[in-house]
Amino acid sequence: MIIALDPRDIPGGIALLNEQRDMDVEVLGLEVTEPDLAQACSLGNIDPQHLGGDASTAAIEAALTHPVPPAGSALAVLRQDADALGAAAVLRIRQRGEKLDAAARARVGQIAEADKEASGPWPGPRPAARNAADLLRSTSAVEAMCMNFRRPLEDRVAAVEGWILDGALPDREEISERLRQEADAAMAALDVQVCDGIAVVTGAHRLAMSAGYRHAPVVMATNPAFRWQGGPEHTKHNVARWNSAHPMDWAGMLADLRGREPGWGGSSSICGSPQGTGSTLTQQEVLGIVARHL
Repeated sequence: MIIALDPRDIPGGIALLNEQRDMDVEVLGLEVTEPDLAQACSLGNIDPQHLGGDASTAAIEAALTHPVPPAGSALAVLRQDADALGAAAVLRIRQRGEKLDAAARARVGQIAEADKEASGPWPGPRPAARNAADLLRSTSAVEAMCMNFRRPLEDRVAAVEGWILDGALPDREEISERLRQEADAAMAALDVQVCDGIAVVTGAHRLAMSAGYRHAPVVMATNPAFRWQGGPEHTKHNVARWNSAHPMDWAGMLADLRGREPGWGGSSSICGSPQGTGSTLTQQEVLGIVARHL
């Protein structure tokens, strides 16, 4: 069983987890980034990047060696992305006693590398994306499938299991073609400006960070029409740096953002405004806070 938690209702999520415990169902969290929800997971929480402070290890990698949860237990996710659902897939494969061969482990590594911070220094300014291929990567199709909230969560985890084991992904060509079209649209729709050494990206597209990193090692992205798991549109800000080694006062910046708007959170290289609700800060207000900590 897999449980989807909602950051907009932390008390309700805790109640749900306590209900599972009352039913003698133990729960292991997978990339549950809200501390209160993570603490309510009776078997702990696999989240090295965010709550664990280890930006170099993704949840899906940790799932390769984490103790397999007992039969009848449940897995809980907050971030329904390829890393979290991939971690669930890896644990389920191991629960069945199946082995992950070298090819399967390589696919796990692809998701991990796509999810965690890039290693090494920022490569410097590059030309703006010229075509869809510049903004897509080998895991883009499986990432998009995981984020398709119209599809039942159990089905998405099963699909990731199949992809990890044999590389097959249902509707891969259809998904890939849609992604190419979306990337072409993103290049036309995303506005990228460089202000005080920060790439400021405005637009409703998940490839905003990829576009921004071609201009600067610190990206501040504003999506004015973000939807949390298919909910109503609202303003969402994200701030990211190339990796946690890039010099800036990240902790001070995050503290200032939280002081202005409680609920900001993330890892040592990317953070965002409160999940599930519209940010009360303007783009210029966020930009000013980020700039003060460079």
